[in-house]
Formats: sequence, structure tokens, C-alpha cells
Amino acid sequence: MSDLIPKLDISYLIVKALNGELEGTEKQKLKEWLDESEENKVSYLRVQNRKNQAQRLEVIRKLNKREAWKRIDHGTREHKYFIFKWIYRGIAVTIPMILLFNLYYNKLDRIDRELVKQEHREIHPGEVKAELILANGQRLALDAEKENSVELDLDGVKILKENRGIRYECEDLDGDIPYHELRVPRGGEYPITLEDGTEVYFNSETRFRYPVKFGDRERKVFLVGEAYFKVKREVDRPFIVEIGENRIEVLGTEFNARYYPEENKQMTTLVSGKVKFISKDDKSLVLAPGEQAVLTDEGVLSCETVDVTLYTAWKDGNFVFRKQRLEEVLNTLARWYDVDVFYEDVSRKDIEFTGNIQRFERFEEIVGLLQMAGDTEFEVKGKSIFVRRK
Repeated sequence: MSDLIPKLDISYLIVKALNGELEGTEKQKLKEWLDESEENKVSYLRVQNRKNQAQRLEVIRKLNKREAWKRIDHGTREHKYFIFKWIYRGIAVTIPMILLFNLYYNKLDRIDRELVKQEHREIHPGEVKAELILANGQRLALDAEKENSVELDLDGVKILKENRGIRYECEDLDGDIPYHELRVPRGGEYPITLEDGTEVYFNSETRFRYPVKFGDRERKVFLVGEAYFKVKREVDRPFIVEIGENRIEVLGTEFNARYYPEENKQMTTLVSGKVKFISKDDKSLVLAPGEQAVLTDEGVLSCETVDVTLYTAWKDGNFVFRKQRLEEVLNTLARWYDVDVFYEDVSRKDIEFTGNIQRFERFEEIVGLLQMAGDTEFEVKGKSIFVRRK
């Protein structure tokens, strides 16, 4: 009986494969099953090629029955001699067989439910949430719903709930100044106010490391991801944002910084005030409002005048795209809606897309807008998006 279970688990692996959710060991198990016979490969292709969920389910049902009967028929042949010789032992054989069929149909029912769940799983927009890691390693889950869910007094540092985010208050500290780290996951955003009054709003998939209290000479923080800063002006203490091996120096200003390691560039977009972008090899640019510094992975630093709305609208609940590559658009949406994107036709990545999208729009509506991107088709399977030519 136990030998039947791995065979039925193949159905789960097929469902996960259709949704792009297979992990390392699961991929290997599916490959081993496919290599067992041409019949298995044909069955898998039949599931892939079915256009709707009902057809896929029917193929998987037949697959399960085939695997179950293989095992049961094999077991029956092994016990045939004993069944004829000892009639009463038929009970001992029949009961396990009944249990086996019961287990099989329970398993099949679970597969049915899994397929339905995958088919109808809703893709939700992101929300205000983050994880705060304290200096002692303690982790706190943060969101916008719980009132006063954060109110700590640790070593003279107060962390208060405020405006859907948190705010720091700090007295003089003795000894080394502790650092905290804020982690905003895919499908999340979060605001904080640092102890100097600087406000920072973080986009999805962002990490931010900072001291609970700044020193006397400078205010330095560390960013991986995307954030919008409203820096409290202090002439004697410049505010420094380190992004990778580069840095942004400001006195008092509003700007957007974007640095995702998987992208091939870093961008700093100035809204007001003045900032200096300095690369690791000491190349620098001083930006005026409406200008953007771009540093590529090849070390090329450039400055251009841009529409800042394109790069800051996310913090106000909108995505604004103007003749932007579809790959960049989908990368942005994938972080916010926590989905995975797969390209069946890589040429689709370079199609340009223009449009305004509300950040809390239903994903189905967004797919409708994306369909305007030339002869491109988008298929949603669970939390996976497949992009192909029409």
C-alpha cells in the first residue's frame, strides 16, 4: 500500500509544475517518473496541452487510476495462490485492498481540491507589512491593522506605532549604538520615521539597515531595494544612503532611491533639494530637482531630466509607465503582487508598455491593460504568469 502513495503524489508534482512551484527535489522526482516510460511522458504532455481545468483534471484522474491499477494488479497476482488455498485469508487480503482504494480516492479528492484551489487562487495586491529585526536578533512582525502592536522601550530606544508605520524616539545612549533592520517582503510596503525626523517609505522586497540614533557627524543608512526619503534638514550632519558600494549624500531633500541587485542599474531621482550621487570609484553627480542619476553595472554614470512621477508614484498608490520595457513593468508588478513571471517567448520582454495602474487594482484588471502591449498573451495559473506571443 505504501508503495502506491509516491505514484499518486506525481499528480501533486504535475499540478505544481503547471504553476511553476516545483522545488529542487520535486523537480528530480518528476523527472525520474517521466524517464520511467514513454507512457508517462505522453500523459504529462496531455495534461500540459489541455486548455481548461476540467480537461486537465480528467487526464490526471486517468493517470491516477492507471498507476493505482498497476500496483493493485501486481499485488493481486502475488497473493493469488494464497487466496485460493486459504479462503479465510481473503479477508486479510480484501481489507487492505479496501483500505487501499479508500486511500486512493481520498488522495484523488485532495488532488481535485488542489486543482480547484490552484485554478481559483486570487492574486491580491500588496499591503502594509514588514519585519523588524532588533539588535539582539528579536524579530517583530509589523502591519497596519493592529493598533499599538509596537510600543517598545529597549535600552532607551522607543519604537511607537504611528501613521500605519513606526516612529523612533531616542535619548542619549551609552556605548555602541545598536542597529535595526527593516525587511519588507514581496507584496509589502512600509513607512518609518527615524529618530532625527526623517521619513522613509519602503517598496516591496526591500531591506533597510539603520542606527536607532545617529552620531554627531553624519546620518548613515544602508538600502537594498527601493525607498522614498523625506530627509530632515541638518546642515552639520549630512544624510548618507549607501546602496551597494555607492552612496547618496544629502542635507535636506526628497528623493527616490532604487537598487535591486538583480537589475543592471541603480537610480536616484530627485524631487526637491539637492543630492550628490557618488560611485565606488569616486565618480559623482550633483542632482537638481527633476534630474535622475543612473549607474549601470558596467560603471557608467549618467544624469538626465525625467518626469519624477514615473519613479515616485508608487508611494502614492499608483504605477505610471511610459514606453517602458515589458520586462521592467512585470518585474515591478511581480514584487507588489507576489507573483512569478515566465516568458514562453523572450522577445516579449522588449515590447514597450504605457499606462497608469492603480497600485491596489485587481490583478485581473491589470492583465487586461497589459493585453494592450502588442500581440502578447498573458495566462494566469495560480500565482504564475506565462507570457507568450498571441
